[in-house]
Amino acid sequence: MLPLMPDLFALKVPVFWAEGQPEIPLHGYTLSVGGMVTRPLALDLDELRALATDEVDCRLTSVTRWSVRAAWRGLLAGRLVDMVRPAAEARFVKLTSFGGAYTTTVSLSDLAHPRAVLAIAANGVDLPVEYGGPVRAVFPHLWGYKSAKSLVSLEFRDTDESGYWETRGYGGDAGIAATKLFDLNSRTTRGHQGGEVTW
Repeated sequence: MLPLMPDLFALKVPVFWAEGQPEIPLHGYTLSVGGMVTRPLALDLDELRALATDEVDCRLTSVTRWSVRAAWRGLLAGRLVDMVRPAAEARFVKLTSFGGAYTTTVSLSDLAHPRAVLAIAANGVDLPVEYGGPVRAVFPHLWGYKSAKSLVSLEFRDTDESGYWETRGYGGDAGIAATKLFDLNSRTTRGHQGGEVTW
């Protein structure tokens, strides 16, 4: 277990939902994993919690130039890939948030990144809806718009598909660029050379 850090509210992590924050009933909430896979899954919250045995100390970095380090507890996305056994033709995964208005697509290699996680908690606290609960993606090597909140579906595909922000001009690959970032943990602005932020 990693040392506890302040929760996301205490760290003053910005709360932003592209289509407005939804009311999400937890009763009956399910994450479906399907498409071009051998073993599709439908996981309820109890099953997700039972699988959430991984903890990753990494940063979520917003394209609006802030970054927060947290201990994210959940299921390593690479483990999920192994569980569902994608078809050889599957090269992309479409992520859909609760309500269906927000989608984004990542490459299968990005989903299988060794530090990518489907998180249910941060810094020892279950994720509230404000921060993407009950389960969200965290891709430490990509801009935050790929880390879809309140996931209800992962669809393995053989083609890419532009999602909510990509259709509004954001890049599809979403690699973090060299830039200055505001570090929410230290409350300072720091230079970054590109790629995963590892401060």
